[in-house]
Amino acid sequence: MLTVEDGARYSMRTRYLVLALPVVLVLNSCNSPDSTDWRTPIESPFAKTPIEELQERAELNDFFAMVHLGWRYDTGTGVKQNPREAAIWYRLAGEKGSHSMAQNNLGCLYRDGRGVTQDYKMAATLFRSAGKLGNRHAKTNLGWLYERGYGVAVDYPQALKLYTEAAMEMRGPKTGRMNSGHAMAQNNLGCLYRDGKGTRADPYKAIKWFRKGAESGNHHAYYNLGVMYERGLGVKADIQKALNNYEKALRAGNVYSMNAVAWIFEKGKKVPRNYPFATRYYKLAADRGYSMAMYNLACMLRDGRGMEADPIAASVLMLKAAEKGNAYAQASYAWMLEKGVGVNKDYVKAAEWYRQAAEQGLSVGQIQLALLLASGISGEKGMVAAYKWLAVAAGNGHEGAGKFLKTIAKDMTKEQVADAKTMVTQFIAKPVIEDIRPEGPQG
Repeated sequence: MLTVEDGARYSMRTRYLVLALPVVLVLNSCNSPDSTDWRTPIESPFAKTPIEELQERAELNDFFAMVHLGWRYDTGTGVKQNPREAAIWYRLAGEKGSHSMAQNNLGCLYRDGRGVTQDYKMAATLFRSAGKLGNRHAKTNLGWLYERGYGVAVDYPQALKLYTEAAMEMRGPKTGRMNSGHAMAQNNLGCLYRDGKGTRADPYKAIKWFRKGAESGNHHAYYNLGVMYERGLGVKADIQKALNNYEKALRAGNVYSMNAVAWIFEKGKKVPRNYPFATRYYKLAADRGYSMAMYNLACMLRDGRGMEADPIAASVLMLKAAEKGNAYAQASYAWMLEKGVGVNKDYVKAAEWYRQAAEQGLSVGQIQLALLLASGISGEKGMVAAYKWLAVAAGNGHEGAGKFLKTIAKDMTKEQVADAKTMVTQFIAKPVIEDIRPEGPQG
């Protein structure tokens, strides 16, 4: 079990590992498997049925066999993985047999672009059809699309409705027993209540749903419980309880928990600060493709916290996180380009990366881009655009932006200021969401 004392005990045991990290960090993270990959074979009563038998039954219009045949090809269980073949069998079962699980699983293929051309609208249509037949997996998947705005307009109330329907306990029609709700729906419902999306923010309801999801073994729910205990949302802040929940999640490979544990020990949040311990967990998450862990680890490499500073290795890792859409990494890599830290100075590229971070709504990126535009050092001088970005940042509460705004306004005409203010009203942040797919195929 992770405890607040673990940081101190871990230091001596990993000293040798830390010394080697600057050399291997980037190489290890280049070809690491995606931690969000859901294509792990799940238990199914048909998992050991000979593929020939399933084929024969499917050809006799056994729709149930069609679904499981599709699942076998989908997950590569007992047969070479072939999502295109899976799509054929799912489609047959869905169209001829109105099989809700076939529709759900085919929707997953369209959502993820596996075996078929990625098509979120088609995925939404299939999830909606399966959901009308009572399929809780499909309702959860459709809710996720509404929450993210993929193939449908963002609609938090609709996502809340779908998650609620899937999350509720239901009495089995055959057994009469109460069946637990959909664990991922319970977790996602907790997130909406915590963040006040589609409903009034209610940390107590969020805790309730996270606990239900955790009771069903959902590692995302364990992670979110950890967040609630770490921040004291709906419960009394308790770093040990936060660590306990994070540990349960990270044992299941949850990269968010790995990053959270690392952050706690890096910053010494009510625990002994321990850079080697933090490095270990950042590296675990970074090797699994999580951009925030890459960013945090790159910062430690750049600044020499817990290891010898290596700005070149830091720049490579920071760029990888930036390319994955992490706004903090984009702004940090832009700063490294601007200052020539670990890379050659390049004001043009710096402005490009600051712009990407700015478009996502990151105030630091907006301010730094504005300063480059105002100075013209990047080869592009634009006082109107500079004013726009500073005004956006100031509107989000950044005090420094307001001070710069007054300075550059002195060199602008009234018409230019008016144009910039119009641009501010038209700006809509477009953050890149690094998220896991809610669920894969069900057998």
